[in-house]
Amino acid sequence: MTKKVFTFNDIKIREVKGKYYVYLLEKDKDCQRRDRYVDKLKDVVKFYISSGGLWTRRSRVQVPARAL
Repeated sequence: MTKKVFTFNDIKIREVKGKYYVYLLEKDKDCQRRDRYVDKLKDVVKFYISSGGLWTRRSRVQVPARAL
């Protein structure tokens, strides 16, 4: 079984057993990279939509500069 990993700037999405999880990529004071778990992707999307971060009108989508 292959694990899929998608990276977008400082956001990483991992697939584990058919479910997707969101991580933030950070560097500590020693410049060591670490991944900080945020939540399941479906819960992040659900929160983002319910908070008004995404709206559609005439097929346009508004996305803030920093999503998380």
